[in-house]
Amino acid sequence: FRINRSQFKTSIFHKSIERMVDAKPIYQKDIKQILSV
Repeated sequence: FRINRSQFKTSIFHKSIERMVDAKPIYQKDIKQILSV
């Protein structure tokens, strides 16, 4: 249950990141740095 829930949260987080990238391509580099950390 925890694994499924964490994956669900991760998918939502990833989708929100994709939306921000689509809306503001300028910050794509910064977002990649945050994800890499």
